[in-house]
Amino acid sequence: MNSIHSGVIEPKKLDLVMRDADFVIYYDLQPLETPKGFEIAHRDSRLLKHILIKLTLAGQIDHHSINSFSIFSFCKDFIEQNSDPLMDWFGNIIQNDILLKAKFTPGQNNRIFDMKQILDYIEENGQMMHLMFWGVSVIMKGFKDFFSAMPDFKIIEKDFPKHQKDVIEFIRESYSGLTCEKKAAVNMLSTCHRSGIMLPLMLVQSKISPSEYSLNTIAAQTNYAANEAVFLTGKPDLKPVLVDWKNPENTFNILHAHALKVLEFLGFFEKSEKKISVISELISQGEHDKLEFKSTFRWDLRQNKKNPAIEHAALKSITAFLNSDGGDLLIGVADDGTILGVETDNFANDDKFLLHVWTLIKTSMGQDISPYIKTTLEKFDEKTVCRVHCLRSPKPVFLRQNGFDEMFYIRIGPSSGNLDISEALKYIAEHF
Repeated sequence: MNSIHSGVIEPKKLDLVMRDADFVIYYDLQPLETPKGFEIAHRDSRLLKHILIKLTLAGQIDHHSINSFSIFSFCKDFIEQNSDPLMDWFGNIIQNDILLKAKFTPGQNNRIFDMKQILDYIEENGQMMHLMFWGVSVIMKGFKDFFSAMPDFKIIEKDFPKHQKDVIEFIRESYSGLTCEKKAAVNMLSTCHRSGIMLPLMLVQSKISPSEYSLNTIAAQTNYAANEAVFLTGKPDLKPVLVDWKNPENTFNILHAHALKVLEFLGFFEKSEKKISVISELISQGEHDKLEFKSTFRWDLRQNKKNPAIEHAALKSITAFLNSDGGDLLIGVADDGTILGVETDNFANDDKFLLHVWTLIKTSMGQDISPYIKTTLEKFDEKTVCRVHCLRSPKPVFLRQNGFDEMFYIRIGPSSGNLDISEALKYIAEHF
């Protein structure tokens, strides 16, 4: 296993490998791992391709900064293990969040800007300060949008301090309802940028833009200096991005780049149609020696009725895969890759479809062949594709289906062919 915490890598050693039910990134012929030893694996190949591309371009693994790989790793190492640093420090972070302090205890001491931190900068850099003041002025719209889902929000808005407990509970519920990936992003933004909870929370919920987030993080940091320890919540190896008042534009660019990376990463989890599963990836490959498509399992599309010959064709492919080097049969997919769905076979439901498939497999090939076959179903716009994944059988498999001669099939290029007795005996002697 490759658990590379940080450092230079050789991009040519990276690879994306497809497994039975997911994909995994390999490095130097071994699965790449998070710092805590979890594989960089997922069912969506597009997500892992995105991470692989970023690693290739960077030429290094960087857990000290915010990037797709580090967010994915944080999610695996912490959030998915029911260990959420932000929730452990929730009270402290809420108490010191500058946006909430400004609302709960308005006054000179709790304004977003700490002018003492930036007076020396104003005179020669008025344009940057103008942008920061503008950013602070527009942030309240995002703040209002975030809380608008609260019951009786109009009443609460008039007197936030009076409803402080309700507001905090709403924030807790909003955060708890996030996906694992968004929780990881909020954790890392809060820790790395000292940005509290509200700014990261509003960013991942699209209440504010990356620019608004970055400008307000710079403004907020002027108040966070005295409370820095509060924001070291979960990743001690994350390097903080603190405002360089000699060059705040550079700080803005870093914060903005991080915010964009977060939103790009989260975009892979927003819509299911963006995901490319194992079955999607197989369809994109087209038929070959280890992959075959069947439009239906039992239904003759030309005659519009059940036809045992259609079933026999599917069983023949399964048998051939078992007798060769394994492979996949996709049922509900036309030869050109068009998804027709197993619904075309006119079963009452998916369970009855699978029951029928397995009944024929066991009766025509034998019960003991079951461990070498796995079936999965996946929906594509209300159309279901069945994947029959076959491993190489340790012993010869003959197809004995009622109404058909007993045959021994193997894969011959992109199709299945039967061998006569002498050929079958020779093949069995050489391969089993």
